[in-house]
Formats: sequence, structure tokens, C-alpha cells
Amino acid sequence: MFHHGVTSKKNAEEIMIYSPDNKACLGDLDIDTLDVFYIRNYHKELGYNDIKQCWWHVPEKGLDNGLRNVNSDKEIREMVNCARTNEGLIDVYFEHGVSMPEVLEGDNTVVYLEDNGGERV
Repeated sequence: MFHHGVTSKKNAEEIMIYSPDNKACLGDLDIDTLDVFYIRNYHKELGYNDIKQCWWHVPEKGLDNGLRNVNSDKEIREMVNCARTNEGLIDVYFEHGVSMPEVLEGDNTVVYLEDNGGERV
């Protein structure tokens, strides 16, 4: 299950939450061909340009102490092993910032708008 939205933060009770929590269920995967690049790049399928971080959640732990970086095949193997004991389900969280807007002008030139100390460039 991929979770995408804004980012993780603490709620009023000081418990780590992910908000807003948009979810996308990927379904059954072939674990023999699953790799770090597939997981980390799935944000593109969800319509995001870039991410800051990709985490997987260890079942039965809170978000504040159960998130692990998806950065190696070793982590993928650990994630798959945890899924086997969790009815085949693992939660993956994307931490991302605001995507850079692209504006097309008349001659199809792409212009990037950036924040420059409160001024638009």
C-alpha cells in the first residue's frame, strides 16, 4: 500500500501521523523481481515529479519508530519478510515537497516558477 500526500507530522497527542493520507494499493507483486528502483520510483505513477524520501513501515510499530528507508536490496528483502507475516501487506510512505510548477507559453517553451524570497521569477 503506497501512502502519498504531504508528509508525516505529530498530531495533538504527539503521535506521528501522515496527513493527508492518500492511498494507492499496488496489489500482488512478483517478489523475485521486486527491486529498490521500482519501489522508489512508483511516485511517478502517482503523479509526483520528485520525492525527498521513501520509507517502508515495519508492521505493529508506530510511524515515529517504525519507518525504514527504502535504499537497498537488503531493505527490500526485510520488507518482503515482514509482509509474509503481515498478510502480504506492507505500507510504503513517500515524503515529498511541493512539485515545481511548469508553465507552457505560446511557443511551447517551459518556464519554471521558483520561490525567490517571496518573489516569483
